[in-house]
Amino acid sequence: MACCKEKDLYAGGGDCENQAIDLHPTSACPAPLICPPPPEMGPIRRRKWEPSPVGIVPPTEEEQREIQEYLKKVAVEPAQEHHQVQADLQAGIDNQQQQLLDIQQEQARKAPIKTEEMQFARAINPDADNLQNPPCYLPQPGDDLPHKDALTPMGPIGHWATGKVDWSPMAGLTGTRPVVDRYSITRYSSNEWRAKNQQTVQYVNSVLDKADKNRFSSTTEYQRLTAMVNKTQNETTEKLRQRSQVICKWKSTLENAIRAMTDEIFMVDEERNRLRKALVVLGVPESIVKECIEKRCGRPDTELVRDNAEEELVNELALIAEIKRQLRKTMDDFEAQQMENRSAKQRLEFDWSDKQEAYEIDTVNLGLNNTSRTIMFHVGATRQPPEQSSEKYWEHFSLETLEECEKCRQRSAALRSTLNAILLNGARDIRTQADVVAKALTSRINCTQEAVQRFENDLHRVLQDLADTEMRIEQLHGRIRSFDAAMKVAQTRMHNRSFRPNVESCRDVAQQRLIDEVHTIQSSVTAMLHELKSAEETKEALVGVRSALEREIMLKRRTLFVDRDRCMVLRSHYPSANALTGTGAF
Repeated sequence: MACCKEKDLYAGGGDCENQAIDLHPTSACPAPLICPPPPEMGPIRRRKWEPSPVGIVPPTEEEQREIQEYLKKVAVEPAQEHHQVQADLQAGIDNQQQQLLDIQQEQARKAPIKTEEMQFARAINPDADNLQNPPCYLPQPGDDLPHKDALTPMGPIGHWATGKVDWSPMAGLTGTRPVVDRYSITRYSSNEWRAKNQQTVQYVNSVLDKADKNRFSSTTEYQRLTAMVNKTQNETTEKLRQRSQVICKWKSTLENAIRAMTDEIFMVDEERNRLRKALVVLGVPESIVKECIEKRCGRPDTELVRDNAEEELVNELALIAEIKRQLRKTMDDFEAQQMENRSAKQRLEFDWSDKQEAYEIDTVNLGLNNTSRTIMFHVGATRQPPEQSSEKYWEHFSLETLEECEKCRQRSAALRSTLNAILLNGARDIRTQADVVAKALTSRINCTQEAVQRFENDLHRVLQDLADTEMRIEQLHGRIRSFDAAMKVAQTRMHNRSFRPNVESCRDVAQQRLIDEVHTIQSSVTAMLHELKSAEETKEALVGVRSALEREIMLKRRTLFVDRDRCMVLRSHYPSANALTGTGAF
């Protein structure tokens, strides 16, 4: 319910009991209540009025005139205006209802309703009989009274009802006894069924009223548009002729601009292909420099130094990266400019296409008249969209499009003029740095070759000294062994003198000389052993020097292989300046 509660509409008591229900309400409430006036009130006790003496002075004529004007302004004129507004509203409502009634009668004559259910629904009348009672399928006067079974507790279910006893809260409130058997379950009461029928009838009536209003509005709108089309047909012929001439002039101007922009796009494509070729060729020196750096990174041990050649290779790689970045930026500029050129050309073509289509349409419209066979009704053709432009803006748009496209073409030509200088400068810098790198590598190779020659000479000398030292060690071993005989003689003498008897075993001069002889031989052997140790240490040092020299020679030769046999051979394939500028073959 929109504005009333069900218990209020069908309540059992009150002032609105047993009143007729209107099934076709004009307000939002589905069943407005028509209540009788309140009963007369009893006698009211009032105090006795006793007039008090008052002195009344009659007003003057001017005051009476002011009072009458004030009363007319405050009370009479607003009341008249209010009555006039109510009369106008009522007249409008009566006129609208009469128009709707005429339309319904006309439609009923033209297309009568053939469905029995629809006729039955449209023919519903609350006054079904002389007793002013509603039909049996709508809410009855006694539906709002409580049911007698609702006053007593629910009884047991019959022996014939099988299954589980269940009921809805709504059915329990209205007094409905749920009966569950093997076939069905009952949940709602007859009162609820009749209330649901009333809602359905009200919904159908509201939808039918909306349909009638829609049909009436569409008919009047079609008549209005038809009258507007017929009125403006003859007035636009001359304007269309003038308009077609102006469009033809602009169309020719746009054709010339499109042709110029097409030539510019073709030239930009050629320059962009040249720049793309230069970028491809630039990858060759970049690969050569990277491989040279990578090969030189494989130099062994102490040869992995940051020499001048390494510095120049890094500078060359940085220079190539910078030139490549500049060329890519230029390529991006060309891509953006080409997109702008194509967009400008597309705008010109769209404008030319629109003008061509408008010119053809206006040409066809000029040949139309009332006797043409291709004319037909177009309802709503005179409606102008909100985004439709004015004639002044149309001319401004066409002129602005031409100016923007011309500026775009000039920017494209200026960009093409800068490409040649960029490529020439880049190729010159790369070739200059390539010569510097080649010179540094040659100097490094010569220096390494000199070092290898020096180390080879030193190795020859070390090998000779090592051989001499080994021979000297053999001699020292023989010389040390030569002192063994003298030591044996001295020790044998002392051993034999140790057998002297009694007092003969004395420390005489001979004994002391034998002891001094043994000490002299021992010191001589010790000195010779010291020389032998020094010779052996010298030999070990020479062996270490030989290993160091052999390793250094090996490292230098590997460095020579990397610089001379790999890097220089790679750099012999360096591209020419013409190839770097994108004009020559690689």
